[in-house]
Amino acid sequence: MSASDKPPPPDFDEDLLQAVAKWREQHKIKDDDAILLLVDLFRIHQTHWDEMRRRQMPSLDEFRADMAVLTEATKTLKEKALKQARAVDLPAAIFAALAALLAGFLIGKAL
Repeated sequence: MSASDKPPPPDFDEDLLQAVAKWREQHKIKDDDAILLLVDLFRIHQTHWDEMRRRQMPSLDEFRADMAVLTEATKTLKEKALKQARAVDLPAAIFAALAALLAGFLIGKAL
């Protein structure tokens, strides 16, 4: 998916302006009322925090790339672990068991 295919982020500015207009009409607030300065201050604050969140949140593409790297690293580690954990073949295991049995018998006779 290229950058041009991505839908633009929703713009809630128009919704906020309509809500403020309805609120002003409901409470009969004039254009020169000081409370409108607080509404502007809130909008500045909200824009600031939205921008900070946008910068701090990684995109989904970055997350997918990180997950692909982690998956590949896990596969590599698993392959290395399987190569290092060698199983003893059956004839060697039987020989070791017989040698231990003989050694135990001989030690028991010597004591």
